[in-house]
Amino acid sequence: MSTRPIVVISQLPPPTHGSTLITKILLEVLADLGEKSVLVDRRFSRQIGEVGAFSARKILAAPGLVMRLLLVVIRRPQMCVFFCTNRTSSFIVDVVLGELLRLFRVPTVNYVHTRGYSSLAERGTVWRFLVARLLSGASVTVCLDDGLASDISPFVPLGSISVIRNTTETPPTNRGPRRPGHVLFLSNLLEEKGADVFVDMAIDLCGRAEGRTFSLVGPSADEELTATLRDRVDRSGFSDRIVFHGALFGIDKWTALASAEVLVFPTRYRFEAQPLTIIEAFSVGVPVVASDVGAIGELVQDDVNGRLVPTATVEAVTQAVLSVTGEQATSDRLAEGAQRTFDQKHSRDSFRANWARVISGVGK
Repeated sequence: MSTRPIVVISQLPPPTHGSTLITKILLEVLADLGEKSVLVDRRFSRQIGEVGAFSARKILAAPGLVMRLLLVVIRRPQMCVFFCTNRTSSFIVDVVLGELLRLFRVPTVNYVHTRGYSSLAERGTVWRFLVARLLSGASVTVCLDDGLASDISPFVPLGSISVIRNTTETPPTNRGPRRPGHVLFLSNLLEEKGADVFVDMAIDLCGRAEGRTFSLVGPSADEELTATLRDRVDRSGFSDRIVFHGALFGIDKWTALASAEVLVFPTRYRFEAQPLTIIEAFSVGVPVVASDVGAIGELVQDDVNGRLVPTATVEAVTQAVLSVTGEQATSDRLAEGAQRTFDQKHSRDSFRANWARVISGVGK
């Protein structure tokens, strides 16, 4: 263990999404390992709707980020964990940060929470050079699953990729029981995350039979879409069974999640990697219906911990939900599989041990 700190380039919530939550968990794990850490906070996005969006404020914030990193690296930190990105404007800033880390010879672990670097490199020679420059500067590149490695493998040194699967915050023990027939959407309310598909599926199932209830939990990242979905539910006559809860945090979020018989995540997000909402569901024994995007196919396994649909269509998602909730024995078996998946692959202990291994290797 070094007495010098580990620099982490990322952002804590808000906004709340996968990489900011994992940043919080990583800082906790570093403390558990007895490592001192220093966060260089990106501070680019304040709300979920700003993530990935171009703005003048972000451009003005970039020099401040570079200066904050400079003030840290001149003190010769032990190493840096760099949550690097591939959205165009943020990526350009990351290239600059990467060059600063090279200049001061800071051992670096690139932590990749997205996909799309290969697509970015296909824009042309300059873009390919920049992608290779950013990714090749790390001693180790951490990605979230084996299936995501192909996106970055052309740009990193052979043998330098390490897989560390996501974990979650520790669920509270007093989170309440599952409610049969309760179907949950837990994510930002965006079309690319499938909020519209969930609402249409819920209306369809409400019209078929009594007994099922539906909840949407998450911030409104697109007010126009949220208004449209609310209006659609109101006009269906099922507003008592399809409820918009908004963003929930802490025990309120975990209570809502643990109450679900099934989580539905019909994402179409092109940068989807390993969604934290699925792992959170598994951590409290809730099976998942999700679309096969990113590394979700390595998370959600048919007839083991949920149902995987090829594409996020209302018909496919509806049939998958029916197959999970139709028989209690099936629902219980998939719930057990969800908990087992978390315990075997995504526990906090596993996450901590893997990061201890990476830190030990880079620090040598």
